[in-house]
Amino acid sequence: MNIPRKHINETVNFIKSLESLQYVHYRDLYKTIDHTNFQIATKIDYKRVPIDAGKNVHWQFNLIKDSNTIIYEYTSKMGSKYIITDTGDVYRLANHWGAVASCQWTLEGEGCLIPSVFITGEWELGTANLKDFVIFRCNHERRRDKVLNPDWINQIVKVEPLKKKLHTMLSKPEFKELPVEDKKLIGKSYGKLRDALKSIEK
Repeated sequence: MNIPRKHINETVNFIKSLESLQYVHYRDLYKTIDHTNFQIATKIDYKRVPIDAGKNVHWQFNLIKDSNTIIYEYTSKMGSKYIITDTGDVYRLANHWGAVASCQWTLEGEGCLIPSVFITGEWELGTANLKDFVIFRCNHERRRDKVLNPDWINQIVKVEPLKKKLHTMLSKPEFKELPVEDKKLIGKSYGKLRDALKSIEK
């Protein structure tokens, strides 16, 4: 069996050299903030929405929803509710403000700004407009803020032909007769190429 040892080693080293390029911050690619991504790495200070006498924030939120043309509606895992109107007004009903996932969303300047601390309080209703949201990068950029770098993808797809070749070599009967070192070279290298390409499929 002809083993392209040099090509295999060069390709594995090529993958290692690209590791630092694999991810980029979401906002490096998507600089425009709109209703599809306002909840990723943004900063805004919401204003409190006045509550009608004798009513509560939940009632007021539903009244606003029923009285406007809604282009976006969402409930988060933490129970916060969002609606966005056709004029770009964002309404957030929540019991926590400040550091929210990858964002910094205060309510008239109030809210816990420590990302690792989650504090719940009274449910409050805030509003802001999409045009006033700005890009925000927290000091502890999380994986949720990162996306695969298109440049990395363009480079990593180059290893696909060798991955297929190594897979073919692994399935041949002659593979069993190879020295242990060659088996390790082919098997481990195939695994590294396969794993790198799997990242694109996620």
